[in-house]
Amino acid sequence: MYRFKTKVISGRGRGRQIGFPTANLAITDLLLAHGVYAVKVRLSHRLYQGLLHYGPKKTFGEPLSLEAHLISFNKNIYGRILEIEVGRKIREVRKFANIQALRKQIKKDLQELNKEELGVRKQKLGIKIRNS
Repeated sequence: MYRFKTKVISGRGRGRQIGFPTANLAITDLLLAHGVYAVKVRLSHRLYQGLLHYGPKKTFGEPLSLEAHLISFNKNIYGRILEIEVGRKIREVRKFANIQALRKQIKKDLQELNKEELGVRKQKLGIKIRNS
């Protein structure tokens, strides 16, 4: 498990524009392979599930970035410190043909995250999980 703390900084607002607001994060020198990861984010004693993108923004031809999308969260947290626990790598960073293709992939990433979280909850409750 990999954990780090970092400050939320302002970005271009592109995540919000495409329907997935992100917290742009100040550090980019992590001991982590580039990719999209499942994360747990602690902010003000609350824990949020989310996705973390670490690597270049290939679709937009931009350099290295670190940003997190927190599920069911849409508040201004610029300047706040987040504690991030990195979980499983969901996929590699890649270039998409257009914004619609990127949006579709983010929805799939979130579905993958939701399936994973549901499986963890069922295991904690002792519910048998059927493979489909």
